[in-house]
Amino acid sequence: MSRPALLGGTPSKRPTRFDLKQALVVRLILVALFCVIGSALFNLHNTAQEATDQNREVAAGIEQHLVTQLMRIETALDRADRFPDWDAIARNSLRSGQCIEFLKPNNSVGNSLCSGIDQSTLRAPLWFVGAYKLLFLSHTDIVRPLASRGQAKGAIRATIAPEAVAERGWLELSRMLGVWGAMIAAQCVLVYVVVHHALKPTDDILAGINRLSNGDLTVTLPAYELNELARIAEVFNELARKLQTTTRERAELARQLVDAQERERAHIARELHDDVAQQVAALSVVARSIQKLIGPAVPQATRECNELVKMCSTALRSLRETLIHLQPPEIDELGLVASLQELIDTKNGATGNTTRLSFHHEGRFDRLPIDTAAHVYRIAQEAVNNALRHAQARTVDVRLWKTGERIELTVRDDGLGPGPTWTAVRGQNSGVGLIGMRERIFALNGDFYAGEGAPSGFEVRVSFPHTAQPASTTGGAA
Repeated sequence: MSRPALLGGTPSKRPTRFDLKQALVVRLILVALFCVIGSALFNLHNTAQEATDQNREVAAGIEQHLVTQLMRIETALDRADRFPDWDAIARNSLRSGQCIEFLKPNNSVGNSLCSGIDQSTLRAPLWFVGAYKLLFLSHTDIVRPLASRGQAKGAIRATIAPEAVAERGWLELSRMLGVWGAMIAAQCVLVYVVVHHALKPTDDILAGINRLSNGDLTVTLPAYELNELARIAEVFNELARKLQTTTRERAELARQLVDAQERERAHIARELHDDVAQQVAALSVVARSIQKLIGPAVPQATRECNELVKMCSTALRSLRETLIHLQPPEIDELGLVASLQELIDTKNGATGNTTRLSFHHEGRFDRLPIDTAAHVYRIAQEAVNNALRHAQARTVDVRLWKTGERIELTVRDDGLGPGPTWTAVRGQNSGVGLIGMRERIFALNGDFYAGEGAPSGFEVRVSFPHTAQPASTTGGAA
């Protein structure tokens, strides 16, 4: 069962949303990137620590050699002028970019030994070398003091060029990133496939929600294996069932209210026609009779009787217009299209050239149920009256046509429009007339819109299935 809905209304702006599977994969990628960055920093730190350990190892070995030489000098087994024995030290193998220096007690460099770097083999970019040196290479230099019998004899300093250590870190990082990139890609594909299969029922749930939001209350979801999805399906089906029951009850109530309104209109019309109209007509006859009896003798009475007759004629015309409004032409005899055309012709005659009304229709409506046709007529009548009373429009266009399985009616004017304080059809500014139209279209299981027209003015638009058959009214009125 359909519900009154806002047709063609401006949709509210929604925040950016993501597909569930895509969101999970994106989060997995972010976690993997976090792990990769952590692993990269850990490996780079280990590379720098290895360089520090190498400096420490080389400096400790040379320190041990020079301490032994000092002990030999003290025992006269070696000459003091040969200290430090740098030729023996030069036989030590150094890593690329590594340097060993002997610092004298005054901290000046006495001897040094360095291993060169082949610049053509360096592939690490300069930005990486600078960042790596700043983050990891501030404590790689090792200094070990030398002393003999409490006297400082100098120190050994082992250093390594930042470019050499950065090159090792860059090579490690490149290999690691290649492996990790392949693993992350494979894992994302695997996760996407697994999640897509596991969350495939969510497509059915989303489709069901969309159908429910569009007014299809007959939609149901099947049972799912996952407990969470199964619970969602149970709640969804129960909600749809309750909405269907509530909507059916409300539609029935709307039909009863509309029927009661039509019966009351018919009762008032009969009372006005059978009682008030007859008495006004009788009053006119009495006035004419008085004029004939005493008119020649009392000229003043003649004038008063003429005025009374004119007042009775005016009252009868107003009463006939009210009767037409309360009880429109017999739709079962004239048909919906002829009744709407007569309504437009009557309004054109009443407004003169102030507002021009037009009526267009497409399709056949002779098989439309009488009560449905009466509801359509009432909606068009109320919309036209509102346009004439409030819109200050130059033209009012009424259109009725069939589209597939539905019938649509629009009443559009080029007047002032809804104004800045208007709240679209469901809002608080809806008047009694709009409420009545909304209840009628609800009884027809249709959709209803009232608001700003295109490109300007005010528009009332209704749409309902042409098979809609509301409860029949009693009292002969529609």
